[in-house]
Amino acid sequence: MSNNLSKRIWTGGLFLFIGIGILLHQFEIWDFGYIARTWWPLILIIFGFVQLINRKNSSPVVSLMIIIIGGLFLLNQLTDINLTAFIWPLIFIFIGLAIIFSRRRHHKVFDSNHSIEAFSFFSGTNLRSQSQDFQGGEVMTVFGGAEIDLRDVIISEKGANFDLTSVFGGIELIVPENVHVEISGLPIFGGWEDKTRKVAKNSDTPIIKINCVAIFGGVEVKD
Repeated sequence: MSNNLSKRIWTGGLFLFIGIGILLHQFEIWDFGYIARTWWPLILIIFGFVQLINRKNSSPVVSLMIIIIGGLFLLNQLTDINLTAFIWPLIFIFIGLAIIFSRRRHHKVFDSNHSIEAFSFFSGTNLRSQSQDFQGGEVMTVFGGAEIDLRDVIISEKGANFDLTSVFGGIELIVPENVHVEISGLPIFGGWEDKTRKVAKNSDTPIIKINCVAIFGGVEVKD
């Protein structure tokens, strides 16, 4: 089963369940409001299991964390123990660790004349490079956005490596035509989209490897 088909089935199933639940509530067959208020964490748990089974670009650690968070919320709903105060600190701790270790794992030293490095916090950034030996770089946005224009660069013979981190924000990366783009990374309630024209990988094709960390945010790559 393709990833897109799986997403459509789960999304359609969720709306189908909500519709049937509301309809049965109108006929007073069950109290859908109570069920929704009490059992909504099951959505997180099911989503985590689906990501764990069908993971392609996502880390299993993310899926397990979503399952754990959903379980804690559910336990908080079904018992008299107030776990809410512990859930949100755990979420922020996990996000912080995910950002730190993801960036360290892909760390590379770049020539500052042929790379891009930027950080935006509650702001927007527009970057453009015309490097004739472009190597990549690192861009992070937190509650902000960035637009990176690489249409005029020539990719280094060794390829280019980009670390893109978007936290509650968005990054748009415009790459040159006729380059091969490889994207991987860590999505946490976020993701990325590759809108580039697919170029076959061979010995002469310039390659851009992109590592994305998308936390409640998104990354869009196009040419």
